[in-house]
Amino acid sequence: MTTINLPKPPPQNADLIFVLAGRDYRKQYALHLFEQGLTPKVLFSVSRFEIRRFSTLPLPAPLDLLKLASDIPPPQRHFFVLFERSNVQVIYVRPRRFGTLTEIEALSRWLQDHPEVHSVVLISSRSHLPRIRLCCTFLLRGDFEISLTSPPAQPLGARFANRLTAVFLEALKTLAYGVVLALRLGRPRANSVIRDLP
Repeated sequence: MTTINLPKPPPQNADLIFVLAGRDYRKQYALHLFEQGLTPKVLFSVSRFEIRRFSTLPLPAPLDLLKLASDIPPPQRHFFVLFERSNVQVIYVRPRRFGTLTEIEALSRWLQDHPEVHSVVLISSRSHLPRIRLCCTFLLRGDFEISLTSPPAQPLGARFANRLTAVFLEALKTLAYGVVLALRLGRPRANSVIRDLP
């Protein structure tokens, strides 16, 4: 099991942790916070390329997600997996062109069905957070307290040029998302408080 070092203060207690699809270190950090009692619920977004690895993580309850996904064509595989104490629930999410936008739209629908949730800690990579903030501002309907955070230790690219390219591509994606959201919705809809955690 990977050791999670916490050089920065962890987020304060919340009703839910939501982890966007992506690298395993995001999920490991969320599991660590869940084990520490930060929240009673943790919701993972799991895309098609993560399904096999997901079940090998130290999950709060056993889950063979690959078996559950076996009847769905691989390009259509995307799930939300909710852990609440030792209970687990798997929810299908239909993949669409813009992954992060699809995830936040699906989270918005999930939150509407769970009125007991008022505060959410969203976990992703540091460079991904501006795009998530943009999606939350346009898509989350309701009065929520949203805290954006990233794992304290994140793997770095092998070369500086690779990291610079990644930052540039993320900036382009955020710009593209801004255009798509503005054309689709016109203006932000959220009443939520959205803040970045240290």
